[in-house]
Amino acid sequence: MSAHLTKLKKLEKYQHWNIPYAWALQNVLKRLAQSFREMKTLGRGHPKFKSCKKHKGMTFRGEQVKLEYLLPKQKNERNYPTYQIRLNGRWYRFALHRNIEGKIIEVHVTRDALGDVYITLTEECNEVKPEPKTGQAEGFDMGIKDFLTGSDGERYTSPMFYEQNAKKLAKAQQEHSRKVKGSNNQERQRKTVARLHKKTANQRADHHWKLAIELCQKFDILFFEDLNLRGMKALFGKQVSDLAFGEFMQKLKHQSRKRLRSVLKISRWSPTTKCCSVCGHKNENLTLSDREWQCPKCNTHMDRDQNAALNILKEGVASFGLGVVRPIVLFNRIVGCSVEASSPLLNSTNASA
Repeated sequence: MSAHLTKLKKLEKYQHWNIPYAWALQNVLKRLAQSFREMKTLGRGHPKFKSCKKHKGMTFRGEQVKLEYLLPKQKNERNYPTYQIRLNGRWYRFALHRNIEGKIIEVHVTRDALGDVYITLTEECNEVKPEPKTGQAEGFDMGIKDFLTGSDGERYTSPMFYEQNAKKLAKAQQEHSRKVKGSNNQERQRKTVARLHKKTANQRADHHWKLAIELCQKFDILFFEDLNLRGMKALFGKQVSDLAFGEFMQKLKHQSRKRLRSVLKISRWSPTTKCCSVCGHKNENLTLSDREWQCPKCNTHMDRDQNAALNILKEGVASFGLGVVRPIVLFNRIVGCSVEASSPLLNSTNASA
């Protein structure tokens, strides 16, 4: 594909492709190849043509950019050190909120719907500072009512930021539709709508990052069920989009690699909801409206989501060969569980509930 691009650049019709850096065009080919790869492996649709007007970012190699530190008196309002970067022969000023410690590999420039420009620097980092191991493992059940339910019974709720801003967004979109097309008022109102979308996305991302950091600080191994998120979105619509399970898992995996933790998934076909986490009895009569788990065989009574989280923990520990989970039952209620570890990653007396 790269060789074909070189031939096209020699034609008179595509002479304008010689103006940008070659790395920028190679990056477009890289994303196109990834789209075809995802189409084959993940079953996604055929890549569609996208206008250059909708393209919101471009990438440069590290050796193609130049950074210069400005005087301390030119710091911005947040007191971040101010730098200027040279891209395409022009200098741009920006605030650097984190020190550059390694060699810059690439620079990605993006522009959002409000016209704000962000510069993302990717640097080479050889050392990963490991955090102390906790020896703890936890299973998590994802849900609509509670964002996450841990096998220890702790619940992590989501503030549902889109639902909080829905009325303001609907009013702003209604006002935008009533403006004269192409007018300055319409453009001003479009930015108001974009600002609300940006606020909602930032609130959700901030909540996800904080929760991901909290979980990685508590546990060494985190087990989740490999859910069919596309099918859930078809059933529950905006609720699943507002919770954004997929975005959270991406952030959690990023934090787990950074902190040397493990995020593992079990099969979506495992009967985690209908099976008792104590005796293993499968209750075929369980419905979605039943929020409490009552085992007809051993009379264990507990929350339905916690029972599913315990089954996810048991299945994950067993399937990955880490040991055996044994719930501790007192008066027909689970008060804790112990792990007989066969791996040094876990403590043998791990209390998960």
